[in-house]
Amino acid sequence: MPTILLHAAAALMASLAFSGAARATPLAPFVLRTPGMVEIKYSGYLARSSDRGTSGIREASFAAGYMTSISELGNPGNRLWHSGQDNQSISFMMYGAGDAMSIAGPGTFGNQVMGTGCTNAAFGCDGKIHLDFYLDKLVGGTNPGFGFGGIKASQREGFDRLGGITDGELLMRWEFVSGLLGAAASGPDITLYQHLNGMTSPSSGYGSYLANCVSGAACQYFRSGSQQAGADFYGTTTMTQLLALSAFGQNGWVTRLSDPVIAQVALAQPSSAWLLPLGLALLSGLRRRQRPS
Repeated sequence: MPTILLHAAAALMASLAFSGAARATPLAPFVLRTPGMVEIKYSGYLARSSDRGTSGIREASFAAGYMTSISELGNPGNRLWHSGQDNQSISFMMYGAGDAMSIAGPGTFGNQVMGTGCTNAAFGCDGKIHLDFYLDKLVGGTNPGFGFGGIKASQREGFDRLGGITDGELLMRWEFVSGLLGAAASGPDITLYQHLNGMTSPSSGYGSYLANCVSGAACQYFRSGSQQAGADFYGTTTMTQLLALSAFGQNGWVTRLSDPVIAQVALAQPSSAWLLPLGLALLSGLRRRQRPS
């Protein structure tokens, strides 16, 4: 009986974890129930930045799109979350990426373009590359598309705001961190490593990065230090340039983006200080019910 009571108390505490968020929004809470290694998939589009300042490192590009799923790593059939679950949609905006240095190389994707956070303070840059995720309704939310007549890159409202994309509840805010290149990196703090067909981004190619979850309710699920260099996430990205005359090009989006990210889910455990009084309260209630009338 005591073990059952403790399990019941633990379940009660877990259900309370998002009670504050539930009061603030009619959406069901974003929940991951299974610990272990996961793969996060999201896709979207990149645009060239409007940053034309001369102070510091300029922002080269920004991106927006939607998360599609979170699955057990190596077992995509075991989906822990997917778009549409609980009537939810998760949009994202990536911003602040500047080109720190480029090294020409042979082959289609032989050019190494190393990215860092932009530092043009007048544009809003803070020296970091950011990736923000927002939770919204799948039906009844803004959720704009990116095709002809859809959201335009010019609808950006500020350094970290894009109309229709960043209007939900902030779920996670990631910041890219160094460590992927180890001691080989030199110069500015390299946090985005890319192999591209051009000498600047956005271009076609692929890249990789490390990131930490720094704010938002969903950060509680991801274990710090689970990946290389103590980062929460290890991401890879594939970028494919679009034809300028396509619907996407007309909307200002120049590159297709897809990113699988590896992370470790570690479910937060309820505090033992709460378990004891909850368990005693449940036990007391059961004893009262068992007394003969």
